[in-house]
Amino acid sequence: MHAALIPPEQIDDFLILRARKYTSSTRRALTRDVLQAENLPVLEWQLLFSIARFGSCHVAFVTKHTSIDPAHGSRAATALERKGLISRCEDPSNKRRKLLSLTPKGIETVERIWPKAKAVTAQFTNRLSPKDFAELKRLLDLVNGAALPLFNAQEAHAEGTEIETEGVTEQA
Repeated sequence: MHAALIPPEQIDDFLILRARKYTSSTRRALTRDVLQAENLPVLEWQLLFSIARFGSCHVAFVTKHTSIDPAHGSRAATALERKGLISRCEDPSNKRRKLLSLTPKGIETVERIWPKAKAVTAQFTNRLSPKDFAELKRLLDLVNGAALPLFNAQEAHAEGTEIETEGVTEQA
């Protein structure tokens, strides 16, 4: 047995705990109130939503612009294709990649789920005034954007490409 090792004031500044609590609560409510009835796991919904958001695209594009892991995204794409919600076709600009597109059934599914998903999220965000909600979005964009230069530098380094950071082009 031992006492707490991390002082409460340090925990208070460890924002990942607050962010995780919010996203976990929202995800549980979305799963319980919407996705279970659709027989659609959260990851499959995230990919389906991403295709609806971005338009026809490949898995690598989705995983680069979301929090979806590439391997999980690929498995979700296979499951969605089996369910008839997406189709894959050759990317004319890169023959090695397949574009993911919503099928008519996929479009119908997104149109049915999206309003319900927004309503679930609103249960949490409606606790904020419009001004506070706008500020929350601004702050989240700010901290998420702060991670982009580091992420882009690491990604470019792995690919051996040039990157631009604050107006300076570097060879990674």
